[in-house]
Amino acid sequence: MVFSIFRFAHRQNAEEIARQYGVLNQVQILRLLLTGVVYALALTFLPTWLALVLALCESTAEVAGLKLMRALDPARQPGAYLGTLLSVITTEAAYMTLVALLWQMDDAYAKALATGLAALTMMQLAVLRSVHLPYAQVGLLTTVLIAVVAVVAEWHASLGLGGLAVQLVAVGGAAVFVQMTMQSNHRLHMQMAADRAAAQAADRAKSRFLAQISHELRTPLNAIVGLGHAELAAETQPDRKERMDLIVMSARNLSVLLDDILDLSAIDEGRTPLRPRLTNPAAEITSSVALYRPFFVGAGLDLIVRIDPSLPRSAALDAQRLRQCLTNLLSNALKYTRQGGVTVTAGMAAPGILAIEVADTGRGVPPEEAEHIFEPFRQGHAATSGSGLGLSISRALARVMGGDLQLVSRSRGACFRLTLAISVVPDLPVPQQPSPLPSARFTGARVLIVDDIATNRLVARVQLSVYGLLCDEAADGATALAKIAADPPDIVLLDLAMPGMDGNETLRRLRAMPPPISRLRVVAMTADTTMADMPQRSPLGFDGYLVKPLTPEAVGQLLTDQLGTRLAPSMLP
Repeated sequence: MVFSIFRFAHRQNAEEIARQYGVLNQVQILRLLLTGVVYALALTFLPTWLALVLALCESTAEVAGLKLMRALDPARQPGAYLGTLLSVITTEAAYMTLVALLWQMDDAYAKALATGLAALTMMQLAVLRSVHLPYAQVGLLTTVLIAVVAVVAEWHASLGLGGLAVQLVAVGGAAVFVQMTMQSNHRLHMQMAADRAAAQAADRAKSRFLAQISHELRTPLNAIVGLGHAELAAETQPDRKERMDLIVMSARNLSVLLDDILDLSAIDEGRTPLRPRLTNPAAEITSSVALYRPFFVGAGLDLIVRIDPSLPRSAALDAQRLRQCLTNLLSNALKYTRQGGVTVTAGMAAPGILAIEVADTGRGVPPEEAEHIFEPFRQGHAATSGSGLGLSISRALARVMGGDLQLVSRSRGACFRLTLAISVVPDLPVPQQPSPLPSARFTGARVLIVDDIATNRLVARVQLSVYGLLCDEAADGATALAKIAADPPDIVLLDLAMPGMDGNETLRRLRAMPPPISRLRVVAMTADTTMADMPQRSPLGFDGYLVKPLTPEAVGQLLTDQLGTRLAPSMLP
C-alpha cells in the first residue's frame, strides 16, 4: 500500500492539489475549532500537559501542511510535496495517539469517546482528504497502524486470542470500508473536475464561435447597412424608398440581435468592461429618448420625459451602457404599447444612485410572468416577436454598474425602474456633447481606409463621402504603410483581421515611424464587438474604434470625436 501511495502521488498534478487545498482551506477554521473541542473533552480523562502537547502537534502540522499545499506543484517542488504528506502523517499520529490513550483507560466513557473520535477521523479522511488520494491514504495508514497498536497494547489474556482477533477484524473492516469510500469519493471528484474542465472548454469554444460568427455575419451586414443607407438617402421615389428603408431596418435589427447575443455571452463570462467618463446624465437620457421619438410619433404614441432639476449636471458613469439599458427599455415599451404612450422619469433615488423609470400604458406584465421576464430568451407575451434578450442584458449591465433593473407594480401598463451607481463630480466641467454633424465641416479632410475586403472598403468610402472626406484605400498593411509614408492622411481607418500583417502589427509599425506620422489618428475597424474596449486594451494606442456594420450615426460621431479638433484651421468652418 505504501508503494502504491507514493507511486500514485508522483503522478499527480498541481491542479488536483489546488482543488484539495480549496476544500481544506474552506473548512480550516471549523476544523481547528472542532479539534479544540475534542481536546477539551479529553482533558476530562488525560493530564492537561499531555493533551496540550498533542493539540499543539496536531494544529501546527495542520496549519503548516495547508501553507505548503498552497500553489504547490509536485513536479517542481518534490520537497514541499513530501512535507505535505508528512504533515498529514503528523496530524493523524497526534490525533490517534489521543484516541489510543483514551482507549487504554479503564473507563467506559473514555472508551466510548475513543471509538467516536476514531470514527470521526476516518470520516474526515474519506470526505475531506479524498480529493488528492495520497493524502487520504497516508492518513488512513497512520490511523490504522496506531489503532492496531492500541488494540494489541490494551489486550488482556483473559479475553483470549478470539477477543483480540475480533477487535483486529473490526479495525481492518473499518479500514477497508473507508478505503473504498475514499476511492469512490476520489473518482467522483475527478469526474466533477473533468466535467468542469469540459464545460470551460465548451464555453471557450462558444466564445471563439461567437467571435468568428460575429465577424462572418458583420461583413455582409456591413455592406447591406452601409450601402443601403447611401441608396436610401439618394432615393426619391416613395415606394422604392419604403422598400429600401425596410431592407436597412431589417439588417440593423439583425445587427442589434447579434450585439445582444454577444453582450449576453460577455456578461455570462464576467468580462463586461465599464468605461466611466465624466458626462451629463440628463443630456444622455434626453439624447437616448430623442433617438426613439420618431418611432413613437410614427406609432401615434406620446413620449414624455421628466427629469428632476436636482439631477447632477456632471457625474462619472459609463454613458454607453446607460444608453444601452435605456434604449432596451424604450424598445420594450414601444413593442408592447398600442395606445397612450411612455413616460421616462429620472432623478436621484439616494446619494450616488441614479434612478430612471420607464412607464408605459400597454398590456402590462401578468403576475405569473413577472418572475420570468428577466430571463434570457423569455418574452412577456408569446405572440410578440423579438429575441427576449433586452431586459436580461439591461438587468445584468445595471448590476455590473452597481444598480439593478426591477419591475414596479402598477395598475396599468408596465413600469421598469433602472438604478445605477454614479460618482457625482460637481467641480469639474462636463465635456460638451457633439453638435449635429454638417458634412461641410470635414470637407477636404483625407482618410485612408485599410481593409482586405473590397466590399468593406466600398462601404466605408460611401459612408465617409457623405461627410465630404477624400478617401484613399489600401488592401493590406504593407500598402497602407507605404501610402502613409508617401502622403500622410488626416486619419486612418484600420481593419484588425487582415491576413498577413494584421491591424495590430500595422499600427505597431506606424507608431515606430518618425513624427508626425507616428502621431496619426488611427481608428480600429472590427466586426468583433468583444474588441469594443480596444482603445483601452491596446498598448499601441488606437484612438478609437468602429464596429461593423458601419452606420451614418457611428461614422459621424467618430469623425466629430477624432477630427473636430485635429484638422488644420483652414479645414474648420
